[in-house]
Amino acid sequence: MVSLGLRSSHQALARAVFGGVLALGLVGVTVGAQADAVSEKREAAMKQAGGALKALGGAAQAGTVGTAEVAKAEELAAFAAMLPELFPEGSLSDESRALPEIWTDAEGWQAKVADFTAAADAVVAAAKAGDAAALGEAVGATGPTCGGCHKVFRGPPKS
Repeated sequence: MVSLGLRSSHQALARAVFGGVLALGLVGVTVGAQADAVSEKREAAMKQAGGALKALGGAAQAGTVGTAEVAKAEELAAFAAMLPELFPEGSLSDESRALPEIWTDAEGWQAKVADFTAAADAVVAAAKAGDAAALGEAVGATGPTCGGCHKVFRGPPKS
């Protein structure tokens, strides 16, 4: 795994939560089917991370930050840690919105991943502190890191 300076607990959680997602879809399939499977798993992981971010935003607005929010924040950080593994080279498929620039501009993509990872770590810190205002600010700062990557490295919806 590419090291993005994450705490080992985030990396371990990332492997536990998302590691099996890729493995399940990659065993015994052809290259084309493998790319489709990786794309599907990547999309599922993105939706899970988006759900965690939405739940955290709602908790911040409600002023309730407890153990459930810490768990959601750690889920988000685990997703950030797994991003490099969710985009193996050759995983483009007809269904994927991922653009080839992820691999042709690897340095730019890794910078976007690092931005998201830092934002996710700030979400974890705010949740662990139990500070709803800080959590709201951290969640608010995370959204633009998602969009910053999607604008450059994700294509339009498939028809």
